Amino acid sequence: MRRLLDVTLCGFYGFGNLGDELMAESLLDLLEKNGVSRDRVAVLSADRRAPGSREGVSMVERWSPFKVLKALRSSRTLLLGGGGLFQDSTSIRSCIYYWGVARMARLAGCKIWAFGQSIGPLRSGLAISLARDALSICKARVVRDRGSMEYLEKWGLKGEIAPDPVLAMAPGFQGMGDGDLLLVNIRPWHGGLPDTTALAAVSVQERCGLEMIAVALSDEDESIMSDLRSRGVFSPSSIVRIGGIEEARSLWSRAKAAVGMRFHFCLISALAGIPCLAVPYDPKVRFFAEDWGLPVWEGKLPSSFPGIGLNRSRIEEASERLQEVFSRVLESLLAGE
Repeated sequence: MRRLLDVTLCGFYGFGNLGDELMAESLLDLLEKNGVSRDRVAVLSADRRAPGSREGVSMVERWSPFKVLKALRSSRTLLLGGGGLFQDSTSIRSCIYYWGVARMARLAGCKIWAFGQSIGPLRSGLAISLARDALSICKARVVRDRGSMEYLEKWGLKGEIAPDPVLAMAPGFQGMGDGDLLLVNIRPWHGGLPDTTALAAVSVQERCGLEMIAVALSDEDESIMSDLRSRGVFSPSSIVRIGGIEEARSLWSRAKAAVGMRFHFCLISALAGIPCLAVPYDPKVRFFAEDWGLPVWEGKLPSSFPGIGLNRSRIEEASERLQEVFSRVLESLLAGE
């Protein structure tokens, strides 16, 4: 039976988190560049109101088992598309949900693949079992950091490392880094880390004399930074909620340095050539900082920061590597059908 869809894309989409939405956009663009038109793709989302950039894509309500199963039965593959889907640092519900969709796809006769994944942290035995089982039935596994690769190796599963899918957007961030703003991103976390991140940003501002702008990639970022400002922990001139890639490009074009917690805040800063002090609340942020040579906040401001941003040629090489791996994996999955 010929299926109407080539790919059903599954991730943390439709929740208003800019990083996850950029991953969805990047993966849709990569699919289109490789011959998969948007009318051959469905996206499982918490919000069925598709952004204008997703015109032509089928939006499927992720919380409806019937609708999800219907999409999977119409699709050749399920793509577990990027981000930390299998982790229990916030809740085990994430592992349960994505394991359930993977198993449903198996029943529906889909080929399952994972791309751009960060695996872990996995603290409970149940989370480990769910993640290992879901990834074991994938035909291809592409992760974005060494820590995730170690999980696969421990479980006896083959995989490879490729850069985060958002690196495909690198050309849109060329020629930046000569502005006069200090961009700061803080997300909710335990152990007082938001407060210490705000204090780190104050130290950077005092050192370089830049105007501080607080940058929220989600509603919860905006809430925690508003609270920090109201308590006088730091004093950004404004708090900006970024809702899309064009807004991001506009803001980062005016930046000179950045301090941030979220993975994709650090990644966008790197793409823009902006020196970024990474605050590793999660292993994925630390791995990214180490792999790319970003300074890391460890309770003390590095003497070399702000310094200079990433070399453009390295970003271009990583983008090319990303696209090569994606094309090869997709071709192998769709071949022979």
